[in-house]
Amino acid sequence: MESCSTPNPGSAEISDHPEEFLKTPDPRIAVVIPAQNNELSIGSLVLLARQYTPHVIVVDDNSFDNTVTVSEQAGATVINAREYGGGRVFSILAGCRRALGYGCKAVILIDSSGKHLTQDIPAIVEPVLTEDADLVIGSRYLKGRRVIPPFEFNNDVKAKNLQESQREFKSTDPESTFRALSVKGVMLLDLLPNNEQFDPFMVTLFSRKGLFVQDMAITRRNDLTAAAECDMKVCLYRGSKIGVVVPAYNEERLIGDTLAGIPEFVCRVYVVNDCSKDRTQEVVEYYAKNDPSIVPIKHEVNQGVGSAIVTGYKKALQDGMDYVAVMAGDNQMDPRFLPELLDPVVEQRCDYTMGNRLINQEFRKGMSKWRYLGNSTLTMLTKIASGYWQMMDPQNGYTVISKRALERISLTGIYPRYGYCNDVLVKLNVLGFRVINVPHPARYGMEKSKIKYSTYIYRVSWLLLKDFLWRLKMKYIVLNFHPLVFFYVAGAVFTGIGIIGGLYTLYYKYILDYAMFVPLTVSLLMFGFGLQMLFFAMFYDMEQEKMPNGWYA
Repeated sequence: MESCSTPNPGSAEISDHPEEFLKTPDPRIAVVIPAQNNELSIGSLVLLARQYTPHVIVVDDNSFDNTVTVSEQAGATVINAREYGGGRVFSILAGCRRALGYGCKAVILIDSSGKHLTQDIPAIVEPVLTEDADLVIGSRYLKGRRVIPPFEFNNDVKAKNLQESQREFKSTDPESTFRALSVKGVMLLDLLPNNEQFDPFMVTLFSRKGLFVQDMAITRRNDLTAAAECDMKVCLYRGSKIGVVVPAYNEERLIGDTLAGIPEFVCRVYVVNDCSKDRTQEVVEYYAKNDPSIVPIKHEVNQGVGSAIVTGYKKALQDGMDYVAVMAGDNQMDPRFLPELLDPVVEQRCDYTMGNRLINQEFRKGMSKWRYLGNSTLTMLTKIASGYWQMMDPQNGYTVISKRALERISLTGIYPRYGYCNDVLVKLNVLGFRVINVPHPARYGMEKSKIKYSTYIYRVSWLLLKDFLWRLKMKYIVLNFHPLVFFYVAGAVFTGIGIIGGLYTLYYKYILDYAMFVPLTVSLLMFGFGLQMLFFAMFYDMEQEKMPNGWYA
């Protein structure tokens, strides 16, 4: 949409919770219902509409059944359309004139057949009451994230639209008869044709006159049936509920593209704003307003990307998601590959999948040499620390985890900042969960990495050392026992002695000027023996990875 405007700052309380300010009938709005022989549906429609406004106007077009009587008994004001010329268009004009006589600021048009749900009245009338739109069209086709118009960063959207008045608004449902109009909009209705082009031409006329038009998703009755059977049933993937956690920090320019690209089979999108300093929260709330499957969450204090993901994980568990993916808010993770990450977990071949961009040169195209070197270094260190020896690219945050794994690992103990993905792998290994790498190409655009590898590698290396020692203690001593622990300890001790001996040999030769054969030979033997012990330990550790199922999981 091109003419859609952003909410006024002064109307924040209304726009955040439109259903709250219309819990009681609002005299500022009126509902106009052009009717003809609708005695079976008009009564309940009037009663439901009166929950939101005391002004329900039924314009009867010469009905020969009990439409007028039922409407009056339900509490509507009834007008005879024949006095104004008859037909649907004159019925609408007559009803709108009566609404203006009541001093209303917004007029809602509803079809008399009952196909429109009055529960959508608060949402569709809100932009008119807040003066953000002059015409709101209840779109039957505004479904899914891809059709949401991009967030407009221009603070003065209305001025921009006036300057570009030649750009016409393109509605996703121009023939929809469920609409809300401002007073300025009602005053233009006399200019429209008295035929089937009345509704489509309304959009064109309002756009050309510089009025503000927007679409609003409405609920269809067949949607309610599906929702009653299973919440968000249309968003199942192979029979499972999929959640996506999107950590975001200062991503105002990229978060919109990220959300728009997430597949429609995703049931919930948890966008965790880690106390951004830019307009990230405003953009997220804009998309959430147009798509109820997007759940905005905000940290009041910056806690780190790991904490943001944990917040999303906890919310996904509360909502009963079966599998939860992580996609960064910088639009770096291609959503087309999400099914490839999901399939191994959904098929129960593993409990955790992670992307792999390092498998070949083509897939890591666009990755700088410095970034590739850092990833390769941390890959080797993470293999040792985590016990997942076949794993690659542990820095890749594009992951999917099962509900079973989320319920068993300690979420509160996950490292809060960059390095969380390495830490998660260690915790998964201790509990015996299987991990599968899924190759996918790297995707880099206008985002800038927030990782400073000069300090990041050092910090994560220290984290991995602590995680490695914790894994040995928990997996091979506390929860189970395996002699590889002794091989690791002996290997570390003898290797350390060999290195210290080698340094002493240099001192012995070049400072004290003694022969170095004996101390050098002993040092090399110690070093070689230590390396052999370490290799034995790693071999036994690799054998543990080949076990088909974790003993504890």
